Amino acid sequence: MAGGDAMMVVSLASTVLLAAMLVVALWNLAAARRLEAAGDPSSRPVVSILVPARNEEANLRTLLPALLRLDYSKLEILVLDDGSEDGTAAVVQEHASMRGARLRLLEGRPPPPGWMGKSWACHQLAAGAGGEVLVFCDADVVPLPAALDRTIAAMQSAGAGAATVIPRHRLDGWMESAVVPLVAQLPVLALLPLALVHRVRAPSLSMANGQWLAFTRAAYAECGGHAGVRETVLEDVALGRRVKEAGHRLLPLVSHSLVNVRMYRDSAALFHGFGKNVYALAGGRPATFAAALAVFGLVAIYPWLGAILGVRGALVPLALLAAVRACGVLLFRHGLRSALLHPAGSMLLTAIALRSYVGTRRGTMEWKGRRIGEPGARMRSAA
Repeated sequence: MAGGDAMMVVSLASTVLLAAMLVVALWNLAAARRLEAAGDPSSRPVVSILVPARNEEANLRTLLPALLRLDYSKLEILVLDDGSEDGTAAVVQEHASMRGARLRLLEGRPPPPGWMGKSWACHQLAAGAGGEVLVFCDADVVPLPAALDRTIAAMQSAGAGAATVIPRHRLDGWMESAVVPLVAQLPVLALLPLALVHRVRAPSLSMANGQWLAFTRAAYAECGGHAGVRETVLEDVALGRRVKEAGHRLLPLVSHSLVNVRMYRDSAALFHGFGKNVYALAGGRPATFAAALAVFGLVAIYPWLGAILGVRGALVPLALLAAVRACGVLLFRHGLRSALLHPAGSMLLTAIALRSYVGTRRGTMEWKGRRIGEPGARMRSAA
């Protein structure tokens, strides 16, 4: 096949994929359920907010005051100090000592063999919780006062055993703006029809985000909880699948104001943080990783690179890509700067993905002082 013909085939493949992604993105823009649109709960069960914390002193200084301001009366807040080497425990104790605080500190135990650190921390939190509803919350999240009320109301109105929120990401640096939406939002926006997740029983149509993930006590127990996903890097994704396998409805919600998060505060943390799980997101096997990287190249890199190089037909996929990114700006409110930085973000994410693959396969990937993956072994994903 001549070079020109080959590039036309690439352009056609890119166009077809992006056209399908745009259809899903437009559907999500129109039909995805917003947390802000949920009303008041019909009843207020006792809720336990559960925060696993390892070296989270800085984030907890923002999170804990926000949790203590939540507009919900029947609430306990448990924070587990997961072997921190900073002032995590002291910050929790400081806030727990405040008059009327509904906050307790749990001292975590080292993870047993076969457990990922976060799953073990969440398992201990669930065991110590007294709530009828369990809400797992990451330390880098900042909920507004109405966030919990709206979460409970949405679960009740949908008859859901679990609900998960896709939060608004705070993107302060240019690298965060370029990369975070490509990992945390674009796949959900353009590949998963969110409105169908809670309507279709098939476990394959699921998603869950551990940054804000709520379960009824019954749904958590019947899906096996974190013990059932103890070896899985993407424990939240696996739990979303398992809760549907157990016969419960799973409700995804988009929040543009009530739940906010800033995942990484500098470029080094971003590279390490995404590096620990991008390989698992791509299936955790060399073959699925290669396939995912090829598709990413077609839909995220080729359109703008082909247009720069003057490839005939590249402007069509470029226009489709721009439309997909515009849907993301409107749905997730992450700002136009992120879309304008797409070329830089796509190249950076490719570098992060390759680093994730090499580090995981060699067993050199670490996060917060703990090794992830083993030499020569695939990273266990949610599949």
